[in-house]
Amino acid sequence: MAHVLWIPLLILLALAMTAPAAEADPWAKERCTDLTDFYDRWGATRSEHTDGARNHVRIGAGIECERGRYAVGIAQMEALLLRKNFDVPLEVGDPPMYEPIGRTALAAER
Repeated sequence: MAHVLWIPLLILLALAMTAPAAEADPWAKERCTDLTDFYDRWGATRSEHTDGARNHVRIGAGIECERGRYAVGIAQMEALLLRKNFDVPLEVGDPPMYEPIGRTALAAER
């Protein structure tokens, strides 16, 4: 009969261990998102030998970020970027803006 009382306790303990351990760090969440966005933008080309957003490590890192395991997702993305010969950016920032061919930038128009 005593082992029946342990079952709910073990279930609660297992649930507590699988929940993200207070990793609600906004910097880590943004960093994780920035690295996956950076790889999606620059890690994909139009050639037939690219994997881009379909890369399994990138997909796994995205899942880790969604689950709140930001440290794991960041580590996976940094390793993937290094393996693909990218420099790991310290800060990603906004993507560059492109002007249509034959049009100059708005700053030059005065």
